[in-house]
Amino acid sequence: MQLAMNSDTQCTPLNGDFGVSLDGVTRTDLGDPIFQREARALWVERRGLLAVRGDELCGLTPQELTAWGCVFGAIDQQRLSAREFCTVEGHPIVRLGNTTDTDGEPRAMFADMPVLKDDSDVRYNAVTQRPVWHTDSTFKATPPIGSVFHCKQAPSCGGDTLFADTRGALAALDETTRAGLGELEAVCSLAHHDKKVNLYSPTYPTLNERQRAANPPNRVPIVLKHPVSGEPALYGMNSSTCAVVTKGTELSDARMDVFDLEGIEDESVGILRDLLPLVTAPEFTVRWQWRAGDIVVWDNRCTMHAATGFDHHHEKREMWRMTLQETTGDGSVSRVT
Repeated sequence: MQLAMNSDTQCTPLNGDFGVSLDGVTRTDLGDPIFQREARALWVERRGLLAVRGDELCGLTPQELTAWGCVFGAIDQQRLSAREFCTVEGHPIVRLGNTTDTDGEPRAMFADMPVLKDDSDVRYNAVTQRPVWHTDSTFKATPPIGSVFHCKQAPSCGGDTLFADTRGALAALDETTRAGLGELEAVCSLAHHDKKVNLYSPTYPTLNERQRAANPPNRVPIVLKHPVSGEPALYGMNSSTCAVVTKGTELSDARMDVFDLEGIEDESVGILRDLLPLVTAPEFTVRWQWRAGDIVVWDNRCTMHAATGFDHHHEKREMWRMTLQETTGDGSVSRVT
C-alpha cells in the first residue's frame, strides 16, 4: 500500500492487523493535512500502533513533534512531579534515556532494563517479571489516550520498544474469564510506581510527602471499551498498579503506605500478571528497533508496551516523549471509566 500524496512513502503492516509503519516520510509530509488524515486513519485501523521513519526526521524540532502529536490527540500539558530535570524546556516533552548535560548531570529519565537476547525474550517471563509490560500512566485522574515517542539518539543495538495488542488478546480469552475481568479495577499510584522502579534503578526519583499528597491513587477498569471502535481491550497493567480489586472495594491508608513507601504490590496484581504471557505472545506483539528520527504513536487504550535495555555504560540513547489526551465537545478532558 502507498499513500496518495507521496509515492516514495511505503506502508508496511507490522503484525497482521496490528501496527503499521510508514517509511520514506519527510518533514513536509508530517505537516501535510492529507498525510495527517491518512496516517491517523491507519492508526485507528491498525489497532492503535503507527510508526513513521525517514532520513529527514532526525532534525525534528519540539514544535514539529508537538504539531504531529496533535494529529492524534490533545497534548498533555501536565508536568509530573520529580521530572523537571528531564523536560525539554518550554515544551510538554520528557526526555528518556541516559544522556547528560554539559556538566555531566543527567538530563533524561533512565530506567535500567534487561537487554533482549532474542525474540523469545519479548514474551513476559513470570519468574523475572520482565519485560515490564504496561499501560501508560494509569495513576493519573485522566490517563492518556496515547503517546508519541521520538528517537533523537539510538544505540548501535538494543533499546527496542515492544508493543502488544490488548484488544486481540482479550478476544482470545474465554467468555467466562472476560466477564470476570469486567468486574475488576486496578488501583494505581504514582508514588508506588516511582518507588518500585527505584528499587532496581536507584537513580530514579521518588515522591516526597508533599508530592505524594498531590498525586492520590487512581482507579481504572481492567476491561476498557474503546470510545472510537467500541471494542473492549485489557487495560490497567502499569508499574503503578498496586492492587486489583472488585469495583468499589476500599483500601486502608496503612495498606497504601506499604504500596507507596516500600514499593510492594498486592498479590492480587497477579490476576493481571498471569495474563501477560498470553498478551505478549508472538501473534499479539511487535518489536520496534529504533533508528534516529523514528516516531511511534500508540493508543494507550488498546495496547501495552515495554522498554528493553542496551549497553548504557558505553552507548547513549535519548527519546522524546509526549502523552496525548482526548477532548470532549466542550473542550474538557475525557476521563477513562
